[in-house]
Amino acid sequence: MIRRPFAGLLAGIAALAAAAGCRGPRSIGANVELQTEHGVVHGVSTEEGILALAEVVPATGELSFRSRAGNSFFDDVAEVRRRGDALALLAPRTSHPAQARFAARPAGGDDRLFIESRRHGRPYLLECRLHGGGALGDLLALEEAPLADVARRHAGAGLFAWRDGTMELVGILNGVYSEQPPLVAFVGLDEMSTLIPAGSDFFTRRLRTRRADFEYGTPRDFEGERAPAADPPSPADEIESPPRPPDPPAGGGALRAEG
Repeated sequence: MIRRPFAGLLAGIAALAAAAGCRGPRSIGANVELQTEHGVVHGVSTEEGILALAEVVPATGELSFRSRAGNSFFDDVAEVRRRGDALALLAPRTSHPAQARFAARPAGGDDRLFIESRRHGRPYLLECRLHGGGALGDLLALEEAPLADVARRHAGAGLFAWRDGTMELVGILNGVYSEQPPLVAFVGLDEMSTLIPAGSDFFTRRLRTRRADFEYGTPRDFEGERAPAADPPSPADEIESPPRPPDPPAGGGALRAEG
């Protein structure tokens, strides 16, 4: 009678330990399906909007897309807010898909990297690694083949790093690949950051437009902001001091013109 509860306790502890050990990289559902003239293309929903390859965005600046949550899906339209050479940032009109979190630093050679995509209508992760530690650029080494098909199917999909128990967005596949050596290219954080507003949480220093507390009838939340005195002065605030006048001559006498 005494050993049974003890055995049950040990079994419960073992089950909890096994559950904790099973926690690992998993899909966050930030992948969206963009309806383009090239067919269905991947996009990534982020805290600032949907990131998509610039080449698939039409001149109208609007794209229909589908986002999924479990067994449900939502159809909506997104409009271009910013466009760069490789990527475009779009804003959904009504829906709020799951949002990927931007990484604070680029992909590294020690990171566990995963491509988030869909297969047979279900989300899945494809593990990969950064080629040469990033010394040759934003290139991935994959075990899956054929490489041309992989690059085509995953173009626009998000590349995530598993860090501190969180999936962090570090890049987006652009559909470019190399057969020898077998590599797939992606667009990294440097390019993504050019499309993100300066006030985004992506940046370490957060800039917000200060406004009166009564504007929305609720107290302001200054969490994450520094006091104005701590902010570095802007060029417009820097005023040059007038030059210091020369010291008077020794003896204190008045200067006289030489005759």
